[in-house]
Amino acid sequence: MIDLAAPPFTLLAERDMDLLVLEEMLSSDPFKKWLVSKLYNGTRQFRRMIGAWHTPSLEPLGSVDILFVFEEMTNRQKCAILIENKIDQPKQNLQAQRYFEFGEKGVQEGYWDEYLTCLFSPQAYFSSLEPSEYFSSYLSYEEIEHWFLRAAAESNSATPERSAYKKTLIRQAIEQGRRQMQQDNPPVTSCAIVQNQNDSATDKKQMTSCQNISTEALAFQSASQGISAQHSEMLFTPKKKASASDFRVFPGGVFNLPPGYREAEDTIVGKFFNDMQIFVKKLFPELGMQKPTGSAEEAAWVEFDPQEFPREIKIIHKMPQGFMDLSFAMTPLATIQAPYQPYMDNDMLFKENGKTAVIRIMVPLIDPQKGFDTQRDVVRFALQKAQKLYQLYMHVVNNGAAGKSFTPEELYL
Repeated sequence: MIDLAAPPFTLLAERDMDLLVLEEMLSSDPFKKWLVSKLYNGTRQFRRMIGAWHTPSLEPLGSVDILFVFEEMTNRQKCAILIENKIDQPKQNLQAQRYFEFGEKGVQEGYWDEYLTCLFSPQAYFSSLEPSEYFSSYLSYEEIEHWFLRAAAESNSATPERSAYKKTLIRQAIEQGRRQMQQDNPPVTSCAIVQNQNDSATDKKQMTSCQNISTEALAFQSASQGISAQHSEMLFTPKKKASASDFRVFPGGVFNLPPGYREAEDTIVGKFFNDMQIFVKKLFPELGMQKPTGSAEEAAWVEFDPQEFPREIKIIHKMPQGFMDLSFAMTPLATIQAPYQPYMDNDMLFKENGKTAVIRIMVPLIDPQKGFDTQRDVVRFALQKAQKLYQLYMHVVNNGAAGKSFTPEELYL
């Protein structure tokens, strides 16, 4: 029997939502501008589209669901948005880290200058994310639905009938995803059974205390991570698995959590950076430490911005990787090699990361969740290396190779 009042579809696949979004990317300028503004939180402006693709591949990393590449307004850089779409699939299929790797490879091969990863799903899906599943931005089906509520306006290039059809499709996808989430995440019950050992076998009574545990609360539990050292004088332990914080993300990276999900800053981690900032101001004031912001668990890169440094040059302490970097943004490696090579010490090496040239010193890994006092000596060692990079820069600026003085502009332009 056919129900003539039923919606035009009963079961949707992710591909249906992929193609709906792809159509808007390819045909609606208002949608493109809205999407860029929303995902980048207003830090990028859309100038023109370079292209949009469904399931493009980069070997050996496989494909992403949707790729949107555009030219931004200010610096005319090519920006990529990598979208992972989940309508009702189990969350263990999320591939957040692979998306960051895909974005990095695109930068290295010159397809785009920067990238942003995005999880696209029903809003209910966001509340179950764990730190390893964080993307750099989030787009809910509900936000797309709201877009089409306004899309009947002529400026949004959609007729009322076309807009109504798409709203129906999106609403069906939202409800389908919500039903799946309810099935996948029933309340978890924890029971403790206690027996009265003094009773006879026939009179034993079991006292059961059950407590419902919120699955959202469980999502905030983070795996413990040990500290290892990469310096020859330190003890070595295996490096933790790479996480999203190891990769370049625009803007704000894994600090940009879904609405309603941001965890309150962990008191141990917050105290670590407060203590570290006091320590730096007392012993290494010239470094100009900037306190990290964002998710407590992921705030693991510390920037130093000395007063004498131009805006494009920073010292960055990448704690999870064990790197202390003197970083020259938008600078080819060859530009810094000539003036700095005569003064490079044995523990320094040149690196190039996309359009950023780096002079790197390896330092011990530091875990902010272990507190400051237990790692004070290791932090001091790392800060001494930061000071060494600061002195290197100042020496080259003030003296230069063969007695020549370099202006800061000559060293990074």
